[in-house]
Amino acid sequence: MLVIALDTSTPVMTAGLVRVYDDQHPQLVAERSFEGAFSHAEQLMPMVRAVLVEAAITFADVSAIVVGLGPGPFTGLRVGIASAAALGDALDLPVYGVPSHDALADALRLDAAREGLPPAAFAVVTDARRREVYLSGYYASGDRAFGPEPVAPAGALDALEEAGIRPAFLAGAGVTLVPGDLPVRAAQTSVSVGLVAAARPPVHPTEPPAPLVPLYLRRPDATEPGARKSVLGR
Repeated sequence: MLVIALDTSTPVMTAGLVRVYDDQHPQLVAERSFEGAFSHAEQLMPMVRAVLVEAAITFADVSAIVVGLGPGPFTGLRVGIASAAALGDALDLPVYGVPSHDALADALRLDAAREGLPPAAFAVVTDARRREVYLSGYYASGDRAFGPEPVAPAGALDALEEAGIRPAFLAGAGVTLVPGDLPVRAAQTSVSVGLVAAARPPVHPTEPPAPLVPLYLRRPDATEPGARKSVLGR
């Protein structure tokens, strides 16, 4: 089966097409990425169409959609999740949501399996703005044991220590914000494959997906305006 994978949890948005096998790891068919913190709405669907053109297929050939649920900025997540939900509704396809940190974790797990690396605890870090990072910690087994949570960069390693995680390395777009000398590892497996791997199971046409619940983790920067105040002091 072919699965569309979308993630807009960071300024680098991704749209991919992944082939899922019963007894093999998911395989990337085509993928597009675009870096632009304020371009999600304009770029995402053209990227999806470009991926389908590259693969020489149509929407009719797709069996499911997987979307990253964050954590991430309010606007970016909203665009990605709403687009995935709209596609699923229009095409009558199941839409599965997975935490975006788990997708990167699964991509790293697939890297380790391919390269014969020993299992190790690690952490995923992305920029949360407001002088914070979004942090998730994983045991060597790959199970998430902490987060995702917004924390101060200086306290990230202490938070992991309190959760019983001693990471061998860090990964993610926010690693440069965390002080210290831990090694940094970049995933070689694509984000799209990681998303689908994190969703299996239950990416299967006969299993209904759970509701899409975005991991905003905090309120958006923009707020509704309050009542107007009189300039006359009344």
